[in-house]
Amino acid sequence: MSKHLKAIRDDLTSFIETDIRGFEIKSKKDNWFMKLAGKLMFFNKRFMTGYITTLYPKVYVPELPWREDSHLPAIAVLAHEWVHLHDRKRLGLIFNFLYITPQCLFPLALLGFFNPWFFLFFLFLLPLPSPGRAWAEIRGYRMTMAVHYWLGRQKVDLKWMVEQFVSSSYYFMWPFRGYLMKRFEKEFQKIKNGELSPELQVIHDVIKRNMK
Repeated sequence: MSKHLKAIRDDLTSFIETDIRGFEIKSKKDNWFMKLAGKLMFFNKRFMTGYITTLYPKVYVPELPWREDSHLPAIAVLAHEWVHLHDRKRLGLIFNFLYITPQCLFPLALLGFFNPWFFLFFLFLLPLPSPGRAWAEIRGYRMTMAVHYWLGRQKVDLKWMVEQFVSSSYYFMWPFRGYLMKRFEKEFQKIKNGELSPELQVIHDVIKRNMK
């Protein structure tokens, strides 16, 4: 199985390199922008050491080499991040805007020097729910669920997944536990039944051709 997993990982990496021009896996540890982002992400203490970050068309991991002997988790991560890259490719900067709203609107508060009402935009610095970021991450974590099911017949811990949404990991992007649990249960059943979205089908095909 280990040989199959390595073959799948290599093929998936090659697929992403072909699909996303400029794709590369980079080290956060060696990147000044990621170091700066790590300082700004004070609410996520593990940003530099425990999280993968995609900044189109690059994927930043804590350090290189990365998960050389842990192929299944690496495949799940790469497939998850490909969903974000794919969405960014088709939506352009709209994807970026959706992902960082509403917090990205706070600079408009500077207009408060001309009209005090604009100072209200400072409220967007608060951990308000982000429908755009939640939408993107639901798509990404759906892929995570699918990969673990296809390759290990495992059901990802849904409580862990929900925690990513309701905690400081993504700045409390969608604090509705009940909705998320029902949504992920529904998505997992679809995966088990073979009812795949276009993105899931693409990765499923990559995996399937290496399992023959």
